[in-house]
Amino acid sequence: MIRRLRVAVPEDLTRLDPTATGHGRVWRSTLAELQRVARLRAVDAGAGVRTDVWMADGHAPPLDVPRPVVALVHEAPWQTPELVADMTREFRDEMEDRSRRTAQLATRIVTASESTRAQIAGTFGLEAERVDVVPHGVDLARFRPDKGSARSRVGQPYVLFVSQLHPRKNLEALREAMSRLGGERALVIVAGPARDRPDSYELAGDAFAPIPGVRVVRVDAPSDRELASLMADADAFCLPSRFEGFGLTALEAMACGAPVVCSDRGALPELVGEAAIVTPPDADSVERGLRRVLEDPALADRLRAAGRRRAAAFTWRRTAQGWLRSLQRAAGEG
Repeated sequence: MIRRLRVAVPEDLTRLDPTATGHGRVWRSTLAELQRVARLRAVDAGAGVRTDVWMADGHAPPLDVPRPVVALVHEAPWQTPELVADMTREFRDEMEDRSRRTAQLATRIVTASESTRAQIAGTFGLEAERVDVVPHGVDLARFRPDKGSARSRVGQPYVLFVSQLHPRKNLEALREAMSRLGGERALVIVAGPARDRPDSYELAGDAFAPIPGVRVVRVDAPSDRELASLMADADAFCLPSRFEGFGLTALEAMACGAPVVCSDRGALPELVGEAAIVTPPDADSVERGLRRVLEDPALADRLRAAGRRRAAAFTWRRTAQGWLRSLQRAAGEG
């Protein structure tokens, strides 16, 4: 009988809220599947434990544990000029120091896209071969077409934005585009605060400010079922970010059958393939992309079907299997 790999993971990662952040959803969803194929043990990182390999958060301080260690690193935008402007210096310096030290000490690194693999290798001066690309997944039982209830809740057709209220998510470009599209459709915003910004209150004020001629609808902390319904009923889902290391909400929207319009930055083109409208993130381009979807029902239907087909390939079980391969490689190398 083949012995299953023993994997230790810091206990705090097993307690993350999967509904609060994408970070929490990735860890909780993948660990739930990983425990099916490995001997997963959640422990205090300072405790002595017999294990074959550790799985670590690449954005936390480095674990004081023996190698081998595999670290999940979402992204490394710390030296990208157009992204640095959206970060406070204190946050950038702290996160770059944490992720750089963890990445350099780790036996292997897991990240969710080819885009971030190149970014991580270049930023930290690592060989790209040390970085394994394992896309995130989506719970297809929760995020699926379920039309009807959200449209009646909003009261009119709408375009949906789901993300953080962070400048790099570029909500202002979508708001400007909506102002030019007129008032036939509302703008529905599901967004949490920018946790790394001291001006998160002001950012929220700007995000939900009135748009002349367009109704702005704020939805706070929906359940996954409510969020899936909002996505399924949307005339379009728009994520015009200036950078995404993956784009989890775009994947969830595709799984729900929403026509997706997203930016051409970071991992988004890699994620959506031919199943979405991909556009530069300026307001003029976002407006043109939305018009294509909103004024062409046949195109919208094709995108709905293509998005569902593409999303079906992204499962948390597949993510866990990818993590396991990286952990096995690390255990053999360590």
